[in-house]
Amino acid sequence: MQKNKVVLLLKSLSAEEIRQLDKFVRSPVHNQHNDVVALFQYIRKYLNGGQRALQKEQVYGHLYPGEPFNMQKVHYVSSYLLKVVEEFLAWRAWRNNEGNFYLYLMKSYHEHHQESLFDAATEKMQNTLANSELQDVNFLFQTYQLELERFNYKRTQSKTNEFRLQELSDSQDIAFMAEKLRNACILLSNQSVSKTSYDIGLLDKFLPSMANHPYLEIPAISIYYFAIKTLTHQQDDHSFQKLKSLLRTHQLSFTKGELYDMYIFAINYCIRRYNSGDLEFMKEAFEIYKIGMVVEAFVQNGTITPRTYSNIVMSGLRFNEFDWVEQFIFRYKNSLPEKQREGFFNYNLARFYYEQRDYKKAMPLLLQMEYDDVLLTCSGKILQIKMYLEQKEMETLSSSLQSFKIYLKRKKMLGYHKESYINFIFLVGKIMQLKTNETMISLQKEITETKVVAEKEWLLAQLGN
Repeated sequence: MQKNKVVLLLKSLSAEEIRQLDKFVRSPVHNQHNDVVALFQYIRKYLNGGQRALQKEQVYGHLYPGEPFNMQKVHYVSSYLLKVVEEFLAWRAWRNNEGNFYLYLMKSYHEHHQESLFDAATEKMQNTLANSELQDVNFLFQTYQLELERFNYKRTQSKTNEFRLQELSDSQDIAFMAEKLRNACILLSNQSVSKTSYDIGLLDKFLPSMANHPYLEIPAISIYYFAIKTLTHQQDDHSFQKLKSLLRTHQLSFTKGELYDMYIFAINYCIRRYNSGDLEFMKEAFEIYKIGMVVEAFVQNGTITPRTYSNIVMSGLRFNEFDWVEQFIFRYKNSLPEKQREGFFNYNLARFYYEQRDYKKAMPLLLQMEYDDVLLTCSGKILQIKMYLEQKEMETLSSSLQSFKIYLKRKKMLGYHKESYINFIFLVGKIMQLKTNETMISLQKEITETKVVAEKEWLLAQLGN
C-alpha cells in the first residue's frame, strides 16, 4: 500500500495535522466505521519507515486476523478513510479562516430566523475584518459577502433604512476589480511565456478609468493595477517603481501565495528590461528578491523552488553581496524539495565559492554532480570547466570538455540548451588554442556573433586574460 492514495496523502501531513485528524477520525459525527479507525491507526503507526508493515498482506492481516485474504475489503475501508481525510482537510481549511466561520454562522442564523444572534454574528464578522492584517483579494471578497448576507437578511425584515445598498455596491465593485486585475496579471504573465493569446474580457473597458480612481488607495487594487501596467508596457518605469514601493509598504497585507505572484510580476519586468539592454535592472531584481525574503514571500508552504533559490543566489553574487548570499544559501537549504536539496545546495555553494575565487572549496562540491536534474548537471560541468581554464589546468580541461560532449550526446531532451552548451564547448576549445592577437580578435568576433551560447560574457572576458 506504499502508493495507496490515502497513504501518500497522510505522508504529506504535518505531525500536528495527524494529531488533529486522529480526533476527527474517531468522531462519530464524521466517521461511524470502526475499520476506518483501525486502518488509520495502523497506517499512522508505520507511516514513516514501515514499508514491510504497509504491504497489503500485512495490512489485511492486522484488520482481519484469521480471515482468508480479500484485498477488496481493504480497498473499501481505504476509500472510506480517504473521504474522511478529505473532509478533515476541507474542514480545517474552512475553520482556519475566521471570516468564513462567521459568514456561515450568519447564513445559519438567517435560515433559523434568529435576528439577535444574526446581528451578533455580523458584528463579530465586522470586527474580524476590521482587525485583519490581511487586505488581500479574499479579504475584499469576504467584505462583499458580509454586505450581501446582511442585505439578504435585512430585506426580509422590511427595514429599508438598513439595506446599506451603497456599501453593497461598492464592496462588490472593489472585490470584482481586485480579482479581475489579479487574474489578468496571471494571464498576461503566462501569455509572455507560453506564447498563448488570451482574451482579458472587460479589463480593457474599465482599466483606462482607473488612473486616478479612489479605489487605487486599496492595496490589492493598486498593486495589481501597476503590475498590469508593467506587463503591458515594456518601459513603464514609473509604474514599476510604484509597484516596488507598494510591495515594500504592504508586505503584511497579503498571504505568501499572493505575495509570491506579485513579486514575480515585478521581477519579470526587471528581466525584460535587462534582456533589452538596461543592465541596471538586474540590480533592481536583486533588491526585489531581498524585499520579498524579509517576509519569505518566495517560500511557499515551507518550500522554495530550486529555480527561485538559484536565481536569488545568482543575482546576489552578481553584485558581490557575499555575506547576504552565504546566509541565504545555508538558511534555506532545508526549504528546498528533499529530492533536489543536495544537488542545488552544492551547486549554489560551489558558485558562491567560485565567485570568491576559492577554487579549493568550490571544486569538491562539483565532483559528484551527476544528478537527475540534467540542467543542473550541465551547470555544474560548465562551472568546473570555467575553473580549469582560469587555473590553466589544460590537460584536465581538455578531458572535461570531452566528457561534457559525451554527456550531451546521451541526453536527447535538452532543446535549445543543447546548442548553447555545444557552442560553449567549441569556443572554450578555441580559447585553449589561442596563439596570436590576430586570432584573438577573430575569436572575439565569433563569440559575439554566436547567438546561442552559454556564458558569453565570461567567454569574452577570457580573451582579455
